[in-house]
Amino acid sequence: MHQANQHASLARALQANDDGEFETCLELCDAVDARDDAAKIEIALLRARTHVRLGRSDRALDALRDIAFTPLPLEAYLSAQLLTGAAYVRLGQKERGEAILSAAIGKAESGSALHSELALHLGIAKFRLGSYDEADQLFASVPVGADVVHANALEYRGWAAQARGDFEAAARYFRDALGALAACRRRDRFVEAKSLYGMSALCPELLLTQEWSMIERRVQHFDWSASGVKHWWFWVSIAASLMCETTGDTSGARRWARHAERSADNDGCRIVALCRLAAVFRGLRENNAHADLVELAREAYAALDLCDLGADLQQLPLYLAEEVVYTHAPGDAEALLAQYREIILPTVKSSSGDLDRYVAMERSIEAVLLEACGETDEAVHALTWSYDVLSKLGYRRRATSIALQLARLTGAKRYVAYAESTLRGASPSFWMVRELAEIRTGPGPTVTPTELEILGLLVHGKTYKEIAAARCASVKTVGNHVQTLFRKFGVHSRAELAAEAIRRHIVILHHPQRTASD
Repeated sequence: MHQANQHASLARALQANDDGEFETCLELCDAVDARDDAAKIEIALLRARTHVRLGRSDRALDALRDIAFTPLPLEAYLSAQLLTGAAYVRLGQKERGEAILSAAIGKAESGSALHSELALHLGIAKFRLGSYDEADQLFASVPVGADVVHANALEYRGWAAQARGDFEAAARYFRDALGALAACRRRDRFVEAKSLYGMSALCPELLLTQEWSMIERRVQHFDWSASGVKHWWFWVSIAASLMCETTGDTSGARRWARHAERSADNDGCRIVALCRLAAVFRGLRENNAHADLVELAREAYAALDLCDLGADLQQLPLYLAEEVVYTHAPGDAEALLAQYREIILPTVKSSSGDLDRYVAMERSIEAVLLEACGETDEAVHALTWSYDVLSKLGYRRRATSIALQLARLTGAKRYVAYAESTLRGASPSFWMVRELAEIRTGPGPTVTPTELEILGLLVHGKTYKEIAAARCASVKTVGNHVQTLFRKFGVHSRAELAAEAIRRHIVILHHPQRTASD
């Protein structure tokens, strides 16, 4: 009778684990009166597995120590090694964990469920060590039949792709992970929460307006009050605010940002939420509300120790600098950039596989400062570099914002064309769409009096030599001015430049009056 009760309790604990009820699983494990070695081994392994899933790796190791001196069958021994290695990886002892997992996977039967799980956890170790390609190969080796382990591997393929800067692939893997979870026998709220978080974060950056409605429904139906997922809920709220702004739902954008502020579990996250809310009001051109929120964010930021920021808050000084610069305080924004470069960037350089993305954001903010100081050429140079990096990565939202700045500063058609293509699904009330419309209907790039005089002479067919003589300047100086005009108007020849100047009514072409003999 005791053995029957023991098996029944153990079966209920295993079922709770399969259902994703991890705390219930641990309670049932505590209720099992395990007297034989087989039961003790199974309970210890189940307890350790559950603690690893809940992020309590120290407790997982404690559970495994209970069977450290018990003779284990091969499969139980390899399971214990798997959990030991996974626990060490999560405790930050990545090399130690990787070594344990590498030794164990070589002894596991190829194609078995245990081999698949070892491949997943060894891939996680490689991922955390920055070996993204090796990690991806291990994740890809997990077969579809591995149930939730396969879904977890797809989720991590998304993070590996994002770390390499391949955002399109990352979105595909997160999408596939969510699809795979629907068919899984076992449930895992952490895989679903992280996949929703990853997909939600990518929707605004890739401007996936059509896909957002489906993701939003799944986000709203997910139980974010469950233990262990609250932190991801914060970032999902930030992403939802961005998406609402893109689709023209400004009240939703404000509501999600305020929800993020209320749910923030630390001051760094609260500052991010304040910056997000400030950006919403900036897009609405409500400057006073924007300035008030930025001031609140700056006050909270002053009390922070940047050395204590987690990996997901490494760009915090950049988020704040981006809003501060629009309050006409370039000196304060420059100080934030300096802090980022001195304190955070060295860490990013040593740990990120996607450094160019961080540098591109930094330089795009620096460009706004340069423009504010009248250094337009340097601003254009910084923006061009940032645009090239971000558009190549597929980071569409920020690349489009930069493209609009470049279109305004240079008049180049390729930036307008890029913005038009990326903003097709966005609402007409979205601030980027409004700015694009203003650029289309505006008079074109600003030209200096000297450039205007040179344009007039070019339109009327004068050569560089003739223009130089008329202006008492060198041919080289005239050529430099013309090259600047090429860049501002987005053209590549004098004929194209003349045509654009006439089309925009910047220069009026005067024809000589005909005489009677003509």
